[in-house]
Amino acid sequence: MLKKKMSWLLAATMVASMGMGCVPAAAEESTYDGTIRWLNYKPEIADQMKDVMAAYKEETGIDIEIETAASNQYEPTLTARMDSSEAPTIFVVDGINMLNTWKDYIMDLSDTELYSYVTDDRYTMNDGNGTIYGISYALEGWGIIVNKAITDAYFASPNKTTEYTSLDDLYTFDALKAVVEDMTAMKDELGIDGVFGSTSLKSGDDWRYTAHLMNQPLYWEWGGNDKIDLNGSVPEFTFEYSENYKNIFDLYINNSVIEPSLVGTKTVDDSMAEFALGKCAMIQNGDWAWNTIANTDGIAVKAEDVCFIPITTGVEGEENMGLNVGAGQYFCINSQASEEDQKAAEDFLVWLISSETGKELVSKKLQLVTPFSTMADAEYDNPLFASENAIASAGKTAYCWAANLIPDQTWKDTFGADLLQYAQGQIEWEDVTKDAVDTWAVERDITNSANE
Repeated sequence: MLKKKMSWLLAATMVASMGMGCVPAAAEESTYDGTIRWLNYKPEIADQMKDVMAAYKEETGIDIEIETAASNQYEPTLTARMDSSEAPTIFVVDGINMLNTWKDYIMDLSDTELYSYVTDDRYTMNDGNGTIYGISYALEGWGIIVNKAITDAYFASPNKTTEYTSLDDLYTFDALKAVVEDMTAMKDELGIDGVFGSTSLKSGDDWRYTAHLMNQPLYWEWGGNDKIDLNGSVPEFTFEYSENYKNIFDLYINNSVIEPSLVGTKTVDDSMAEFALGKCAMIQNGDWAWNTIANTDGIAVKAEDVCFIPITTGVEGEENMGLNVGAGQYFCINSQASEEDQKAAEDFLVWLISSETGKELVSKKLQLVTPFSTMADAEYDNPLFASENAIASAGKTAYCWAANLIPDQTWKDTFGADLLQYAQGQIEWEDVTKDAVDTWAVERDITNSANE
C-alpha cells in the first residue's frame, strides 16, 4: 500500500499547504455523562464510524452514537431527528441552500479550538463577517478512476489501432473516446467485461451523474474558477454544454460491463465492485471510493495500479484541466443543544483531528483529507491521493465544486430520472436538455427566494 503524507497540491480549492500547528494532548477521562450524537452524511464510511465510536469510548469513557443517513436521504433524516428527543449534536450541511435552511440550529464556531486549526477560511461556511457556521471535514477530488494494469496492457498490445501510448495522452475527449472504443473492441484480449463499470442510475445512486458529472458543464457555462461564487445565489442555467455532457455520458453507457437498458438496476456499490474485481478498466468516482474498492471481497486490482485521469467532454482548453475538487460537506454543532453537549461535541471533534488515535482513524479508516493543521503529519494509504498530487503538480487546473450551486434535490431527482429514460431509449437527449433547463428555472426561483 502507498503511504503519503498530505503535502500534495490539489490546486485552488484543496489544501495547498498545511503548516503544523500546536497539537493538543490526547483526550482524558471526562466527567461528561451525556451522549454525543453525530448524524453522518457519508454512507461509504458507515462501517468505519463504528471504529471511531469504539475508540473514543475506550479513551474517554464517553458514549458517542453515529447514525448514517441513507444515500440522498440526509436532509429528510436530519429533519426527522431534529424533531425528536435524540437530536444530533453534530450534523452536516452540504451547501449554501442547506446552510440557510438550518442556520437557526447552527452554533458559531469562530471562538472554538476546532476552528483555530483550520488552515484557510475557504474550507468553512461563513458569512464573511467572522461567523463560522461549518467547517469542511472532507476535501475531495474526483474524476475517472483507472486500473493502470489494464490500460498498460492495452497500450502495449500490438493489436491496438490508436496512436496513443499512455494515460498521459488522455487529456482530451477525442483521445479518451478513441482509446475507450478500441479497448471495447479488444475487451476479450484485455480480460474485461467492459471498459467502464456500470452507470448507477438506480434511484438514490445517481449522484455521480446528477451532481459530480454535472460539475463539468456548470463550470464551463459559468466561466470557471474566477467567476463562480460558491457562496452566492443559484445562477441561471441554459445547459450550454449539453452536448459535451452527452459525449461523456454516452461513452460511459455504450462501453460498459452492462447494456444501457440495465443502468436503472445498478448501485454505486455494484460499480465499485466491478472495478475492484477487475471486470472493467475505468469508473467515474472520487478519492473516497478507495475505501469501498479496498474492502471488496476478492479484490483483484492492486493499489499501485489505481490512479486518476480527468473527466473530459470535448470542451476547448480541457487538455489543461485536472480533477474536480472541492469541500462538499461541513461539520456543524447544534446550537439548540445544551452548552455541556456543545462542548462535548467540540471536544470530540478536536480529539478526532488532533489526537494520535483520531488522526489515524481519519487517515486510515475514514480516508478523509481535512483542512486542519493538526493533520499535516498524518499518513494516508489511499493511492488516489498520490495520483491527485501528480495531476496537480503537472500544472493542471482543478475544476471547483460548481455543482454545490445546483438549486435542490428536486432538480437532481428530475435530471436523474431523465438520464435513466434516455439510457433506456425512452426519450431523446433534446428532452433531457429541455427538462433540465425548465426545471432549473423553477427550482432556482424557489431556492433563491427562500434564501433572501
